[in-house]
Amino acid sequence: FRKLRPITELHGKDLFDIWYQCILCHITLWKEGVYHRDVSPPNLMWYWKDGKRIGVLNDYDLSSLADEPGPRGNERTGTVPFMALDLLTEKGQRGEVKHLYRHDLESFMWCFAWVSMCYENKALLPRGLRPFDEWVADAVTCFKEKLVFQNCMPVPACTHEDDLMWKFLAGCFLVLKKDADNRHYRRFQDLSDSEADQQPNADELDPDVFLSRFTRCKSWRLLSESK
Repeated sequence: FRKLRPITELHGKDLFDIWYQCILCHITLWKEGVYHRDVSPPNLMWYWKDGKRIGVLNDYDLSSLADEPGPRGNERTGTVPFMALDLLTEKGQRGEVKHLYRHDLESFMWCFAWVSMCYENKALLPRGLRPFDEWVADAVTCFKEKLVFQNCMPVPACTHEDDLMWKFLAGCFLVLKKDADNRHYRRFQDLSDSEADQQPNADELDPDVFLSRFTRCKSWRLLSESK
C-alpha cells in the first residue's frame, strides 16, 4: 500500500493542487451516488506517484449511498469546526437539514482556511499565533464564530490582505456569502409572495454548476496558474 501523507504538510500551490484534486474526487463520487459528508483535514491526504502528488479523499465511515433504502441525508454528520453553517444551526444539529452537495463543498472551504492559516513548515502554529481556535467548540459557538468570519473576513495576524492565499480565501467565502444571502432572500420572497425575479439557489443547482461559481473567481484562476 502507498503511504498516505496529511494535507497539513503542504502549503501554497502544493496545498491548493491536492485540495482541488480531493474536490474533484468528491464531486465524481457524489454524482455517482456516494456522499462523503465528513470533509475535514484528516480526511484529505496525498501520496507520491511517478514524481507527482496525488490527492486522496479518505475515510468513508460517515458516508451514505443514494440508493440506500429509507430516509437519507438528514443524519447529523461531520467534524464541527469544518461543517457547513447550515448544519451547525439548531435544526441542523437535530438532523432536520438535509445534507446537500453544497454543504460538503463549503466544508472544503473551511478546511482550506484552517490548513493554510494554521500550519507552517508542516506543524500547527502555537496557540496565540494561529487563528480559528474558537472554531474548536460546541456547534452553537462554532456557528457564531464562523458566521462572523464569513461576514467580516478579518485578516489573521499570520498573513496580510495582499497575500495570494488570503485573496483566494476571500474570493471563496464571498461566493459562499452571496449564495447564503440569496437563499435567505428567497425565503423572505416566498413568505411575501413577491413577484420579483428569483435567482436559482444552490439547493437546486447541479454540483458542477455550484463548483463553477468558485472556479470562475479571479483569485481561483490566479492561484491555480501560480507556480
